[in-house]
Amino acid sequence: MSSGAPGLFGQGSLELDLEGQLELSLAEEPSAASSADQARQSVDDLVRGAQRYRTASQYADLLRAVGSSRHLSPLNAVLVDVQRPGATHVLTAARWRERHRRVVRADAQPLVVLAPRGPVTFVFDVTGTEPLEGAPPLPLEVTDPGAAVAATGEPALTARLDRLVDNLVGLGVGVRTGRLGSQQAGSVRAVTGGRPLRRERVARGGRQQTVVERVPLRYEVVLADGLEPRRRLVALLHAAAHVLCGHLGTPDPLWWPDRSGVEHDVEEWEAESVAHLVARRADSSVELPPSVQQHLEAGLQPPLFSLERLARATGDLEAYGTRRFRSAELGRARPTT
Repeated sequence: MSSGAPGLFGQGSLELDLEGQLELSLAEEPSAASSADQARQSVDDLVRGAQRYRTASQYADLLRAVGSSRHLSPLNAVLVDVQRPGATHVLTAARWRERHRRVVRADAQPLVVLAPRGPVTFVFDVTGTEPLEGAPPLPLEVTDPGAAVAATGEPALTARLDRLVDNLVGLGVGVRTGRLGSQQAGSVRAVTGGRPLRRERVARGGRQQTVVERVPLRYEVVLADGLEPRRRLVALLHAAAHVLCGHLGTPDPLWWPDRSGVEHDVEEWEAESVAHLVARRADSSVELPPSVQQHLEAGLQPPLFSLERLARATGDLEAYGTRRFRSAELGRARPTT
């Protein structure tokens, strides 16, 4: 079978003139929307065409880099690693000056990332900066971004779970518990014709009135009975990753692509990686996914997966556990900073 989205490997060498594609031609006078679309497409092409992650060791390094770059969205962290492996901490020139009283050196390499209110912006690694007079020492998050982050306590973990479940309901993903096999923490399947899901929200206008939205049931997640909160969160992230990676199709191509034709090992690789990254960005003690660890120990190559889809699904699920989104926002909730 072949994936519905471009694979990561097996492509020709990437010849991407980002600078040329991101410049606006005054003669053509393209619209702002089309220019933004072209710029974002160039960035997507950069990720899709990445040729670097050919070994499990290289991929494990990528997971560590994305997992520790908590000030960047997962997609931007991937973009940085694709362009400059080993980058420690990146910021725009303005933020280096404002936050740390540092300036960018003339020979520093600019890195392209997606911007929150424009197509792209340029960032620079700390190694390409130098301190101004009186600059304070750099904090640990800059000098050692992989430093341990305190594990999430159970109340915060439960709140994250509740937000994630609520936002998934807004996408049409029902979540319940049930009896599963002894080695199975969760399962997910596409459904049609089920009873609509109920999602409650407070009415606008200052009135404390509850409004019930009815959302078509599109997917059903079953989590094993008796899982403690941390395992329940990882199991839910794994199941939801299958949905957002398109392994079960899509209700709307604008939400995510239909990739229901990919091989099973690719599905598991992507879902395990997404669940790992979302969890690791909250707690750096989280270990590598079993499939990646097995590939490392056996010296195997990663399967032909979609790095672009993996990064976007990670960003979405991380956002869904952070705050409640309006139903109209869901499917397009990914941050870009």
